[in-house]
Amino acid sequence: GPDRAKVTLVLEDGTEYTRRGALLFTDITVDQSTGSVTVRALFPNPDGILLPGMFVRARVEEGVRDAFLVPQVGVTHDPQGHATALVVGSDGKVAVRRLQLAGTHGDRWIVESGLEDGDRVIVGGAQRVQPGAAVQIAQAN
Repeated sequence: GPDRAKVTLVLEDGTEYTRRGALLFTDITVDQSTGSVTVRALFPNPDGILLPGMFVRARVEEGVRDAFLVPQVGVTHDPQGHATALVVGSDGKVAVRRLQLAGTHGDRWIVESGLEDGDRVIVGGAQRVQPGAAVQIAQAN
């Protein structure tokens, strides 16, 4: 169906195969010696580029998530352990937001909820502002 995980192939020479495939099956165990997992995916091959026994690398799109990526320095934890951030909302005033984090991506937190489009997370000078204060915004590098 349309919600099947999508798979992209990278060929032996490093080029990406132009057609996307669909994940049909994935094994539940990881080979401890290689770190690999057995998967089965179906790809259209009208030009005969894919051949039996050919070595390829597959990238599986595990899921797509609507979330914000926030620099880790902009997220703190309150005394109860909840993730929070100081943000400048669309009104130009500082507010404290409780965040729902879903892990990290590189040096950024994946924020599933707690932020709105247009919010700007304060990543520097947070100790000099109070919730409700009007602030001037300077872009971080």
